[in-house]
Amino acid sequence: MKKIARVVVLVAALAVLIFFGTKYIKSNHGKPEGGGTAKSVVAANDAEVEAAVPVRVTALRRGDLPLRLALTAETEARERAVVKNEVGGVVRKIFRHEGDRVAAGEPIIQLESRESELALRRAEAVRLEAYSKFLSQYKILVTGDGTRAGAMEEKKQQYEAALKKFKKGLISKDEMEKTEDLLLAGMIESGTLQDEVKRCVSGLTGSEVELEKARLDLERTVMRAPFSGTIAVLKAAVGERLAAGSEVFSIVNLASVFLKAFVLETEIAKVKVGQRVRIRFISDPGRPLYGRVTALSPEIDREKKTGTVFIGFVNPGDVRSGLNAEADIEYETVKNVLKIPRQSMLVRSNRTLVFIVENDMALWKYLEAGAGNEEEIEVKAGELSAGDRVVIEGQLTLAHQAKVKIIE
Repeated sequence: MKKIARVVVLVAALAVLIFFGTKYIKSNHGKPEGGGTAKSVVAANDAEVEAAVPVRVTALRRGDLPLRLALTAETEARERAVVKNEVGGVVRKIFRHEGDRVAAGEPIIQLESRESELALRRAEAVRLEAYSKFLSQYKILVTGDGTRAGAMEEKKQQYEAALKKFKKGLISKDEMEKTEDLLLAGMIESGTLQDEVKRCVSGLTGSEVELEKARLDLERTVMRAPFSGTIAVLKAAVGERLAAGSEVFSIVNLASVFLKAFVLETEIAKVKVGQRVRIRFISDPGRPLYGRVTALSPEIDREKKTGTVFIGFVNPGDVRSGLNAEADIEYETVKNVLKIPRQSMLVRSNRTLVFIVENDMALWKYLEAGAGNEEEIEVKAGELSAGDRVVIEGQLTLAHQAKVKIIE
């Protein structure tokens, strides 16, 4: 009886399973695999259309490809000076300040120096006294006669002949000085230098020298710009007493700024005077400037194993001295080649490729890369042609024959 009961229970359970299985199959009748309806399939297809990968493209072209040598560089100014005062004094007035552009000779600082003013007045008085003595002591200017004039002409010819021999190294310095002494003695004797001798004896010449020096010292109380440029530093204040030799201001001419770059000795043979240089400053990398190699240093740094390259460029007005920059020297140009943007190139399975777009579909094209710079690369071989639209943005996740949408 127990066996019969077990059989009955098993049959009943099997019947229940068959019943619910049939209901489940009927409830999914007409639905696709996965449980979606026909309407959900249409929605899925629409999603596939919208899932086209957005990409940016550019048309391939042929042209010249400049090869560049990247160097580190820094700016310097050929005209830069720290100006010191030559005479001491109190700062009376400041005409210009930091950042001001000034012309050559323009006054920057005025010193007040009573010592210089008094020295000038004293020199003027001494010179006036000496001049009065000269006029009273020598009333008649004695001139030489014809005989003496003839002797002077002979001594002059002897001097000129000796000077030629001295320049050629045929006579010694002592012999040359003796000839000069003979000429000078003859000029005094003949009366040619009579007036100069009288002025010296009377003290007039010495007084005139002292007067000129006093005038020069007074002029130095006005400190002027040694050349046209911009005031960089000012170390003075009105009322301050400055000792002679103090650093008062510095000036730099931004128009004289140039670039000093450093090249490894293994690459210095690529650099030549006149080569075009692209300059990108660390402070403003988005605005390149262009210049030329103007000179190469004849020496190599023994420790760093680098040579110095001098690069000239036109300063737009805001390039300062001391800026760091990258200098890309165009040392060679590959003519008329098919070029791809470097950013478009990919490497998959150790092969170089790019994606091009045809009929809204991405197709990968293998290629052999040649020479290049940091922006473009030469296509030496491959299934690419001028005019092909190569993907430059969005290609990292693309697959072959993927649907794409070109965006501007």
